[in-house]
Amino acid sequence: MRTLLFAIALALTINPASAQVADPTDQVRAAIVDMNKAAAKLDADGFMRSYWQSPDLTITFDGDTMRDWTTILGEQRKWWSDKRTGITFAEERPPEVLAQGGGIVTSIQWMKVTSVGGKKPSRLVITSVWKKLPEGWRIVLAHETLVR
Repeated sequence: MRTLLFAIALALTINPASAQVADPTDQVRAAIVDMNKAAAKLDADGFMRSYWQSPDLTITFDGDTMRDWTTILGEQRKWWSDKRTGITFAEERPPEVLAQGGGIVTSIQWMKVTSVGGKKPSRLVITSVWKKLPEGWRIVLAHETLVR
């Protein structure tokens, strides 16, 4: 028994970082950075990697609710199909990310959305519920509102 305890203590001393669990909010912030990079390229497939690939995925955008990852991916591809629109997304301020416990994290984002010829940028406010799944943190529910 002493040998086992000594071995564990030694392992923790040699690499204490391995004993620490990554902060869920840091992991979700990293996922948001990846999503923003995909949005900058209008890469619908890359953007949708952070969403739960389930028929139960639910997103409400400006009052219209869509369900099913495959359906939403198809719509996202349509929205971002014309790369010539010059649409851009930029964080208006850093996202608020809060661990709720039980493998749930919530985030609120404020994005400025502009397009070629757009006189004034729009603001996109996004509230997301993230869940820790075997494949990593994924958005399981989101609400987005575009304020022109």
